[in-house]
Amino acid sequence: MPLPIQRVILSQSLSEPALSDRADAVFYVRAVDGKRTIVRQTLETGLAEVVTSEPAPGGSVGYGNGAFTVQGDVLIYAGKGGALIGLDLRAGTQWTVTPEYEGVATPVISPCGQYVAFLAEAGGRCNVLLVDVRGKTLPIKLSNDPWYAFNPSFAGDGRRIAWMEWNELDMPWDESRLVLATFARLTARSSASHQLLPLTTSVVARPHVSLADPQYSPGGKFLAYVSDESGWRSLWVAEADGANAARIDTGEGEIGQPDWVPGRASVRWTPDGQSLMAIRRHRAQDVLLSIAWPSRQVSEVPLPFTVLDGLAVGRGGALTLVASGPTQSSAIITFEAPGRDPQTRVHTVRATSAVGLLDRTGLSQPEVLTCSAVDGTPITLIYHPAVGVEGPAPLIVAVHGGPTSETPYRWDAQAQYFATRGWGYVSVNHRGGSGYGRAFQELLNGQWGIVDVQDARTAAEHLIGLGRADAERLVITGGSAGGYTTLMALTQDPEFWTAGVSLFGIGDMYMLKQGSHRFEVNYEERLIGRLPGAGPLWKQRSPLTFVRAVKRPVLLFHGKEDKAVPYQQSVDFAEAVRRQGGIAELVLYEDEGHGFGREANRRRTLEEMEAFLNRYVINAQT
Repeated sequence: MPLPIQRVILSQSLSEPALSDRADAVFYVRAVDGKRTIVRQTLETGLAEVVTSEPAPGGSVGYGNGAFTVQGDVLIYAGKGGALIGLDLRAGTQWTVTPEYEGVATPVISPCGQYVAFLAEAGGRCNVLLVDVRGKTLPIKLSNDPWYAFNPSFAGDGRRIAWMEWNELDMPWDESRLVLATFARLTARSSASHQLLPLTTSVVARPHVSLADPQYSPGGKFLAYVSDESGWRSLWVAEADGANAARIDTGEGEIGQPDWVPGRASVRWTPDGQSLMAIRRHRAQDVLLSIAWPSRQVSEVPLPFTVLDGLAVGRGGALTLVASGPTQSSAIITFEAPGRDPQTRVHTVRATSAVGLLDRTGLSQPEVLTCSAVDGTPITLIYHPAVGVEGPAPLIVAVHGGPTSETPYRWDAQAQYFATRGWGYVSVNHRGGSGYGRAFQELLNGQWGIVDVQDARTAAEHLIGLGRADAERLVITGGSAGGYTTLMALTQDPEFWTAGVSLFGIGDMYMLKQGSHRFEVNYEERLIGRLPGAGPLWKQRSPLTFVRAVKRPVLLFHGKEDKAVPYQQSVDFAEAVRRQGGIAELVLYEDEGHGFGREANRRRTLEEMEAFLNRYVINAQT
């Protein structure tokens, strides 16, 4: 039986789990029909209740995330209007902690409970600020106007705070540094924020190295962080001042992911300081690790999941995560505090993103495949075979966004939707994505619009060669950067593809430069070339430049509130295709941004896409 459309469009998004410091409740962000709330779920009873009302949670630095923090009976969250909001979880009272900024995110309460550090975006910079929890004084600035700062983290003794930051022409995965700051006095021994100044700061940095996710040990003696100076994102531990840093060997794979959003954690100390928990990814699959400290003995925690995110630690070493598997939708899970053997941890599912029960026997059973790019580089594919089809099936090739990103081996509702309707569906982890080391990631530098297009075709040819895909019915699709690759593929390989579906994709690089939001306004200068010298190359890498070559039908979706890729990009491409007599269907949403959250729009997107593919691929007249 095909996966019902309601199972796709009614699914909820669950993210950012956190445990109360008493470890008696788990908190998380839930998004339903485009609306975000923060939920508290009591672990003993399972009762889940929404604790936020107005303003709605925001987290509006860059692409969002880093919505809240909780300590004791106080929850601080980033409101949609650009201010931090405080909430007393016992009394229900609410207050405004800060003035409004262009964006706020990642609040972190000091160990003493008096102060909250947070990110504030304003005036073309993103700084780390600090304010008293009740908002009785104005925030003070801790950072020195970096282009961007992410992920502030207090030391357990309240003496220090650390964060990561990077420069204007870099993305955080290109080169970023750690700033370690010591307060003038302990936070617990000050009665006002100004008494914490002046800060004494030092910087941990390496040329051409990304340093991220600083985490002080509970006693403040050690600093754990992620660095890719070995060529792979790895766990490092140093003394509190950054001295004597050493890499921890956690096996094949990478610790952490590119910092597209603030607040995403892949490393956490346990409260006793005797171990670290970390998420390691290898070949698109995650493993939870327990690393004893200071012995550095690494052990895997057995789990029936393949993708993990949002690691958080509570009292006694209790854990919470977002977890999913290839036929299991995302869920919030918790772990009891470990006994002597961390491998004996028991997990409990607390909330699931799914709506309705699934018959897993009728689902496509995805496979992790490997093939060789044209230069011999191995690339990983996540392939969902067509259910009930013997022999070659029509194929959808999906390209991830970013493009410095990855499609992991997890539940993919859209892939299941089409695979259970007779389509093969393959997601391509093309050269230049993340998860396979720094050298692999840099294969896209100067080559965006070339190697990703090549690898999409290679994936299709690989499945054709295996006898699993029909060479006459090949569709390419993707969102954002994946939408860009889709449009480029239709102009560079016009005879190979049967049709294309672009979601909020890029058509004109110059126009994107003028309209993109600040977080990635310079991203393309590394992926294509520095302006103004690389101007001709920017034209060559714009799908709109070669729109006359488009011979296949294309369907485009875009939200009019998109701040990352302005919707005019899709409008211009569709109109250019039509002017030359080609087929271009365009769907615009008044109430969507970069990605679609509203149930009605998600339904329409799937229905329009399916009808388009039936019309021009399955039932096309030859």
